[in-house]
Amino acid sequence: MPRRITAFAILLSGTSVPATAQDTPYLLDPLILRAGVEKVASEVPQSVSVVDVEALDQMQAGNIGDVLENVAGVAGVGSGSFFGQGFNIRGFGSSGAAASEAGVVQLIDGEEKYFESYRQGSLFVEPEFLKRVEVLRGPSAATLYGSGALGGVIAMETIDAGDLIAPGETSGGRVKLGYASNPDTVLGSVMWGWRPAKELELLAAFAYRKLGDTEDSDGNVLVRSNSDTPNVLLKGRKTFGDQYIELSYQHLEAEGTDQDFNQLEGAQRDLFYPGFSWGVGDIITRDQVARAEWGWNPEDNRYVDATVSLSYTNTMKDVRQGDDPAEPIGETLLGERDYRLWRLKAQNTADLSGAAHSHFLTVGAETFRQDRRSTAISTSHPEGYTRSAAVFAWSELEWNRWTINSGLRYERQRTEPKDSVTISDERVDSESIEPQISVLYRLNERWSAFGSVAFVNRMPAVDELYDGFAGGAASLDLKDEQGKNVEIGLSHKSTALLRADDELTFKLTLFRNHINDMIVRTNLPAPSPSYTNIDKAYLRGGELEASYLAGDWQFGAAVSVVDGEDQDGDILDTLPNDRVVLTAAWQASAAWKLGMRSILAAGRDKPDRTHRGGYGVHDIHATYSPQQGALEGVELQVGIDNVTNRDYVPATYISGPAPGRNFKMSLSRNF
Repeated sequence: MPRRITAFAILLSGTSVPATAQDTPYLLDPLILRAGVEKVASEVPQSVSVVDVEALDQMQAGNIGDVLENVAGVAGVGSGSFFGQGFNIRGFGSSGAAASEAGVVQLIDGEEKYFESYRQGSLFVEPEFLKRVEVLRGPSAATLYGSGALGGVIAMETIDAGDLIAPGETSGGRVKLGYASNPDTVLGSVMWGWRPAKELELLAAFAYRKLGDTEDSDGNVLVRSNSDTPNVLLKGRKTFGDQYIELSYQHLEAEGTDQDFNQLEGAQRDLFYPGFSWGVGDIITRDQVARAEWGWNPEDNRYVDATVSLSYTNTMKDVRQGDDPAEPIGETLLGERDYRLWRLKAQNTADLSGAAHSHFLTVGAETFRQDRRSTAISTSHPEGYTRSAAVFAWSELEWNRWTINSGLRYERQRTEPKDSVTISDERVDSESIEPQISVLYRLNERWSAFGSVAFVNRMPAVDELYDGFAGGAASLDLKDEQGKNVEIGLSHKSTALLRADDELTFKLTLFRNHINDMIVRTNLPAPSPSYTNIDKAYLRGGELEASYLAGDWQFGAAVSVVDGEDQDGDILDTLPNDRVVLTAAWQASAAWKLGMRSILAAGRDKPDRTHRGGYGVHDIHATYSPQQGALEGVELQVGIDNVTNRDYVPATYISGPAPGRNFKMSLSRNF
């Protein structure tokens, strides 16, 4: 196996060595899969980041928050708990106790994931099954993946059978054991891929996590997760000439005993009065994704590359009282809450290229039905249906030095309450029209300039329309959030800069997002509506991602800055820390890799006149993977997160602090 450095340093700068790096002479310029037709990052007129399978293995992520913490412009909201994850991109997304993901589209294998329940987290994913995560910042991906993507898209891809099978073999797999001290975690997994015939691939994967407590830097318990979490992933793909059928199913089932109800902040004892606690309970978290896809791509017809997919997703929390009478859960917070989503989607990509240009046109349509259920009637968690239908078109034109992408999406939505909602039985109809255009111009072989304009509408959700907490009125007069996002940027890639074998890439993006009618919670007593629109809000900032490779060394830097206020000049509550991430990795030998990461974050003023202080957090890691002999195929990963045991609170956390020092290790073997 040839020696090459693995891109731990690029985890933070958003570019890592892709499995298909041989398609481009630039190892640091990965392919982007979900911004339209596949192309390298430097040729995409958008701010994008990629975390690939090698990067995921090295970070030993305990939850999806660990993965996304490494991406510029993305901030975690909640806690270090597996069940307390929420996310924020460029100031859009989670900010309050409900962990709402408004403004961020989350996809796993192309299927949208959404969950909202009071202080319960919003995304539950087994990182052991992931092979790739792409983050597309800004609304440029809204055309293909859904209206309202004001912040952007988080697209996660799971492993396939082919990722486990070595060339020339018909089967292959991997077994793994892992441990982490904070949160207290034990992990075991086994994955197996089988190719009994050239036209058939099968995959079965199982992962088990035993989760315990998360502690702060002083050893105090922050969040009690206390659960056994088995996860299953099944896939099958059969090819029939130029057609294929693919089936997949994912299932996460976590059974918690005396688990903190509030997985974002923990018990918060004595917060409101002596003896107060949010309570502990026996909590089941279930997450399912089932999908079937048919594809047709005839070699003799460049106008046809069609797919049709049917999917069902369900995320559920079942909360029951725990065994400690001193920490009861409020009666209105008990019961089962879930989101069930059926989706049918069809699209086709036609190759309209000519002799002097390339042109790909994607057209499609989709419809979905979301059922928001609750077995415990609660005015703050209204039941309802959301039905939507959309058509879209996406054009990608390359001519001479120009790349011009343009898109248009039209979507209609109907939201209606169930009979359990007493404050209103009125249905609400909305529609969204979202045009956008982006242009990239290659100044020369090394430099490119790009810019884009996108108009995005986010239509109100069930909980925003029909929340009647404390006797409040329905918010039926809510207007759509309307965003106008403008971006400009520069990208660069070069080789032989300081030495013959070095390589440099970087990408700078500046953005300004003007939002009309931003939806916010009023926090006013009855009979005021729970939600209202503010006239205007403004967000502006940028990201700089840079990577440098020289021999056995690799360095990365990522800078993300965002600022924002409403029409009165008041600071928005959703703003993350401005931060700089510096990384370095050294391929010490064919078997050993060593790396480090430092996150340096500036303080942030909050609207309530408090201040979240700045912080510096440092991580180290080492990988041992013998390339020959009896131990070939074995890989040992060790690392320490928050080496200095720093006490800090990110600006997007509702409260804090973040977890203290974490020792982690894993041992795996391919077979």
